[in-house]
Amino acid sequence: MEEKSIYRRVTHGSEPYNYLKERMISEVRRTVYIHINLDQLTHNINVLRSMLQPKTGIIGVVKAGAYGHGSVIISHHLKSIGVERLAVGIVDEGIHLRKHHVKGPIHVLGNIQSWEMHDCLRYNLIPNVSDETAILGMVDALNNLKTSKGDVDGNIDYESLGIKRHAANSNGISRGFGTDLDFVRPGSYMYGLPPDNSDEFKAFGISPIARMVAYPTLIKRVPKDTNIGYSSSYKTDKEENIAVFSFGYADGYCRNLTNKGFVIREKTGERCPVIGRVCMDAITVRVPEDTTLSESFTIISADYDPLTSLTGIADTVGGLVFELAANLSKRLPRLYTTRENHWNTSVRALSQNIY
Repeated sequence: MEEKSIYRRVTHGSEPYNYLKERMISEVRRTVYIHINLDQLTHNINVLRSMLQPKTGIIGVVKAGAYGHGSVIISHHLKSIGVERLAVGIVDEGIHLRKHHVKGPIHVLGNIQSWEMHDCLRYNLIPNVSDETAILGMVDALNNLKTSKGDVDGNIDYESLGIKRHAANSNGISRGFGTDLDFVRPGSYMYGLPPDNSDEFKAFGISPIARMVAYPTLIKRVPKDTNIGYSSSYKTDKEENIAVFSFGYADGYCRNLTNKGFVIREKTGERCPVIGRVCMDAITVRVPEDTTLSESFTIISADYDPLTSLTGIADTVGGLVFELAANLSKRLPRLYTTRENHWNTSVRALSQNIY
C-alpha cells in the first residue's frame, strides 16, 4: 500500500509574511519552525549551473533528509527547476521519495547489499555497485522477477545510455574539477552550506536556504544570584529577564551552545545570549526587559553570521556545518515558501514528514 504524504498546503497567495508566520504557528502547534526559502535554492542551483559546461547535468544530493531541509519537498522543487537527477545515501531514502511521487533517476550513493537489489529494481533506483557481491545480488533479483524475453523492450538504445561520468561534489565544482563530465553531484552548496566560513565561498553568491525561528513560551524576571538550568551553570549577576524557548538538543540544537550561543531578537536585531544548559526540550535566553511572548527570534540565521549562522555555530562548537544541518530533528516543522516579489509570498507546503 502506498504511503501518503502528510504535508499540507497552508496558504497560497499574497498574505504578508508576518501574518503567515502566525498562521503557521497555529497550524503546527509548535512555537518553533524552520523557514526554507525555495527561491534561494533555485538561485543556488543557477549559480552552480553557471560553473558547468552546457552539456553537464546536475545530480542533486538529497540524502539525510536533504541535509535536514526535507527530502520530499526539496526533491520536488529540484525536479521542477530542471535538476536532471537526484541522489540519496541509502535505499530506504530512495523508496521514500518514490512513495512520495518523486520521478526521474535516483542514485543510491552508499554501498549496496545484495539483499537490497530487489528494492532497487522494484523502485527503479540506480545502485552504486562496488563489488561482485552487489552484481550477484542484482542477478538474483532479476531472476526472482521471472522476466520473460517478451517483457524486454527491444527499442532500448543501450549505446546512448552508456556509462555516465560524474566525479565532482560541491568543492570540486567550485574548483573547476569534473565540471565538463556528464554530471556533477552538489550537496552542501545547493543548501548554501560551505565547509567553513571563508570569504572564498561567499564570493560565489550562494546563501543558506534555511533559517530557524522561535517564539518564547515563558518570560520571567529573576533576582540577582539566581541559578539557571541544570547543574547551575549560570548565575545571574543582577536582576535579569529570562526567556524560555521550547526546543532543545532533541530538536538538533547543539548542547555545546550552553552559555555560548546567541539568538537574534527580530524586532530590534539585538543578539541575546543563551544562558544555562541547553536541555532536551528547552533553552533559556537573557532578553531585554520589554520582550513579549509575541515576538519572534531568529535561532539560526540564513547567512554567514559568526554567532547565529550554521557555519558560525559550527565554529563555536567545533563541529561540521553539514552535521548540524542533518541533525535538525524531524519534529521541527518546516515551512517552505517562494517569493514572487517583496510583498508576495507563497507558502508552498508545511511538513513534518521530511524524510
